[in-house]
Amino acid sequence: MAVLTRASLCLVALLVMAGCRTGPEQWGSFRGRVVDAETEKPIAGAHVMVMWVRERPALHLTESFFDAQETVTDLDGRFEIPRQRRILTAWVTGPAVSVFAPGYLMLEPKVTPPGGLAYVDPTVVRMRPLTTLEERCRFRPREPFGPTTAVPRYLTAVQAYNLRLECFGLLGT
Repeated sequence: MAVLTRASLCLVALLVMAGCRTGPEQWGSFRGRVVDAETEKPIAGAHVMVMWVRERPALHLTESFFDAQETVTDLDGRFEIPRQRRILTAWVTGPAVSVFAPGYLMLEPKVTPPGGLAYVDPTVVRMRPLTTLEERCRFRPREPFGPTTAVPRYLTAVQAYNLRLECFGLLGT
């Protein structure tokens, strides 16, 4: 019986460790620069959010909020989110990085060198201006997944922008 219990504990420990992720691509530091895609000028005051979710294996994957961090770009459009120190990270996915600037749509980030790690190596986030109300309503940002206290500045900025849009009746909303 003791051998079976010990073997079971070892198996559980191996499964948990197999689900843990470490390294800069998982926990940062994350940094980059946010620019207007047309003018290449920096976008100051853009909201940047990094979010991690946990996908526990079961009969089907169950997803739950793990953590999120936020910051705002400086006058040169630069941001940095410090490295996160985590211990119990089994089945944590991500990170997912979102950038929100009113009136813009986030495009695919450009990393240098090619093949580098997004937001770990030098990364430029290009934002396309949304020029019409219809376009702004179609691409309006979603509120972040998870507790509202996790990223309060990001959440407040998204909510305020969406309220100002007045998309009611447009695009079936």
